[in-house]
Amino acid sequence: MTGYITRFAPSPTGNLHIGSARTALINFILKSQHRDSKFYLRIEDTDKKRSTEEFKNNIISSLKWLGINWDNDPQIQSLNINRHLEIANNLLTNNNAYKCVCTENELADRRKKINSGEINSKKICISCEKNKEIQSLESGFVIRIKIPTEGNEILEDVIQGQVEVKNIEIDDFVLVRKDNTPTYMLSVVVDDHDLGVNYIIRGDDHLNNYFRQKFIYKHMNWKTPKYAHIPLIHGEDGAKLSKRHGAVNLIDLKNKGYLPDSIINNLILLGWSPKNQDNEIIQLQNIISNFKIESLSKSASIFSYKKLDYFNNYYLRLESNLNLFEEYCGLNIILEKFYKLDKEKLIRLFNIYKKDILTYHQIISIAEIYFANNFSKTVDENFQDDFNKNYNNFLKLINNINNWEYDNINLEIKEFIKKNNIKFPVLGKPIRYLLTNSLNGPSITDIFMILGKDQSLERLKRYKI
Repeated sequence: MTGYITRFAPSPTGNLHIGSARTALINFILKSQHRDSKFYLRIEDTDKKRSTEEFKNNIISSLKWLGINWDNDPQIQSLNINRHLEIANNLLTNNNAYKCVCTENELADRRKKINSGEINSKKICISCEKNKEIQSLESGFVIRIKIPTEGNEILEDVIQGQVEVKNIEIDDFVLVRKDNTPTYMLSVVVDDHDLGVNYIIRGDDHLNNYFRQKFIYKHMNWKTPKYAHIPLIHGEDGAKLSKRHGAVNLIDLKNKGYLPDSIINNLILLGWSPKNQDNEIIQLQNIISNFKIESLSKSASIFSYKKLDYFNNYYLRLESNLNLFEEYCGLNIILEKFYKLDKEKLIRLFNIYKKDILTYHQIISIAEIYFANNFSKTVDENFQDDFNKNYNNFLKLINNINNWEYDNINLEIKEFIKKNNIKFPVLGKPIRYLLTNSLNGPSITDIFMILGKDQSLERLKRYKI
């Protein structure tokens, strides 16, 4: 069997959306599952008003950060404009397209009648096609594709199943604008054909486009690719995922401290679940081995940030991902400062607190406490008499510990508690508060190890009985 040729073709009109990242991921997985397959990246910058170089670079860097690789130098669609116009002129020459000079008012009136049901055909122009004078024009027109009004088109979609649309429901869409620039509808088909793409995986918001783009394939006698239209991702309120639901692009998620593995794990389980899997943790190599695109649900999937947090907490706790935390420190101005000041201290702090945080970003407020030069209690606390009675002796104990190692500190504290016949919470909670402004958190031995002896003593001595 010939391998699959897939592509991911984002528009550089914004940063990489979560839904688009999912589409790219599934394309990449399919390519990775089959020998002799290819996965291409194409930047579709036909929308010149909104497309920017910054967005293009952000999309590329986001894909690389996610671990998605491609097999070509990213193709820039606008650089292929002459080829797109060549095909448009071919369609025109072979009577598969026509010139149109309809005004905006005329088109608006026609659309109004179509939308009201007064006209049952989606054909937007009814006067230009057979006008010889218009068809002989050299400029000042758009080029529209010809769509038959009889018959129907059937799509055997990998996910959606059989979908049928009557030709009368398909509009004679524009191929080339008046300024002689090709539209997305034309460019995408030409580029897919020229790249040899034989399997198109994209969002189901493009499902209707299939029945329009199919006629370019038909008129050019090109083989139509296989299609899989993926359901869109919705927020927990059932609406299409947007900014009002929170961070919805890869850059924002990266800046908040989410890991690539957690995002991949979360995205792939939207509408799909692996067989014979005891839990939801599934890494990329296992995904590639087990994923079946045919098993994807037809229904929209709900994106849950709680679920993403769950995955992220799992992956950030893995020792093998410590390098990702260090990389994140280089991206955050506050953590970068702490990292340069005392790398070992920051990493020790992270390793102790990582089980309790959901993202790297949450470590910032914790680190600010431990790195504070002018630390002070936020409120006065009334501690038990047993604590106050033993506090000065405990302070002396800490001051006299020369071997500042975890096991030794822990042993000394245990012996102190036993010797003075006090309960650990009576001692532990106040000490933790005096060191961190919190009654809850890691063990006081862990806190001592993070702060070091000198800083620990400095903070403890601020408490006056």
